[in-house]
Amino acid sequence: MQKVKLPISVDPVKAAQKGLHLESLLPKSLMKRLVESTISIQSDINTEFSFDIDRQKLRIFHGKVSVAVELLCQRCNEPMLYQCEAEFTYCPVHNEEQENNLPDVYEPIYYDQNGEVNLHDIVEDELILSLPQIAKHAIEDCNQSKLVVSFGEIEEEETQRPNPFDALAQLKRK
Repeated sequence: MQKVKLPISVDPVKAAQKGLHLESLLPKSLMKRLVESTISIQSDINTEFSFDIDRQKLRIFHGKVSVAVELLCQRCNEPMLYQCEAEFTYCPVHNEEQENNLPDVYEPIYYDQNGEVNLHDIVEDELILSLPQIAKHAIEDCNQSKLVVSFGEIEEEETQRPNPFDALAQLKRK
């Protein structure tokens, strides 16, 4: 399938009725918050969106996004490459009542004032959520793995302490 330019926002009702499928490269320059969360973004973002109507007549859309980013390893403070990927399924809603009646398999997303959803924001949000909380190289690739990571010696456990409830048990026997 030919990659097209990803629209900023789309009407999910019309897109679902048409069975719209979009594959595109989203320019990395549009991902301001993702840039702030990483050292750098290595390439444009691969995106895929598929709009559909499910068995309950709900308008839904599935998406997949992926991009390689550079993060700072928290063990050795060296840059590392991380393949950031996310898959999601959203169902657009107008209000909280619709959100509460939504099946658990769908993530709710609110329409904007024009009855559309912002695809660029969804891509950026999903990529930020898929970043690791603590970025680390694989242990065999990390410079810090060669250093000793334990300090001091572990002392032998003291002699076993008496149970403080033994005194109560003795009183109960009397």
